[in-house]
Amino acid sequence: MEAKSLEAKDLPVPQLVLPDDLAKKIGQKIWLNETGGKREAITSWNANEEFASLGIGHFIWFPVGKWLPFEESFPALLESMRKKNVRLPTWLDQTQIPANPWTSRAEFRKHANSPQMNELRQFLLDTVAEQTQFMMARAQGAMEKILKTTPEGPERDHIVLQFTRVVRASENFYPLIDYINFKGEGTNPNEAAMNRETGRRQGWGLKQVLLRMNGVTGDPKAVRAEFADAAQFVLQQRIRNLPSNRVFEVGWLRRIATYRRPIADMESGPERAPRRSLRVTAAR
Repeated sequence: MEAKSLEAKDLPVPQLVLPDDLAKKIGQKIWLNETGGKREAITSWNANEEFASLGIGHFIWFPVGKWLPFEESFPALLESMRKKNVRLPTWLDQTQIPANPWTSRAEFRKHANSPQMNELRQFLLDTVAEQTQFMMARAQGAMEKILKTTPEGPERDHIVLQFTRVVRASENFYPLIDYINFKGEGTNPNEAAMNRETGRRQGWGLKQVLLRMNGVTGDPKAVRAEFADAAQFVLQQRIRNLPSNRVFEVGWLRRIATYRRPIADMESGPERAPRRSLRVTAAR
């Protein structure tokens, strides 16, 4: 029997809560998405990028003196864990989280087996649940960012309605957690590209996915499929606007397809990783 349809009237933004055991399972799935679950890939620096990508979610870490039009997330992750009394590696546990000490991909790779890098890698392997909880907090905070950029009116109501539908259709919030980590909230004006036909800039984050959705049913399978369809549309729109991104299309769409099924139906452990890592983290 189909779940009751939702109405936008007076719908509060849902609060997301995730038990640690489930957080670890979701974290392992996101790790598979990002790196194929490879141990060494938990500390990486992608070719043609100017920053390191660390942890199960490939959190961005800028080198000293470098600013880029992306949200730097690794220092915020460490701050979050420190507030929860997680012990950081000593060289990172400073009043202000330090910048990335490796200034280039070549230097990063050169030190791949250094004591610092090995300590960092083990720390990240030991904190999968904590990293997932950080991504969960970002998913909750995403709505605050999105609604701040959306005036009162039908569009704002639409966003809250669609967010609520996805929350209720995904028992563990995996599609939301993964997509926000994967492509962001959709509120950063730097993370948009020009549509040559319309002359308008178009983003590719969660806000754009929710705006693309139009359903009202509460049936979980239908909502998950609609979210995946909307995410696919938004990413293929990005590829049309940025043709150089086409190299990532297969990996991106394969990742989006995982939103259609409950996470319990998926392979969840790194030991079940595919042989070849999907190129899905570059060109954020």
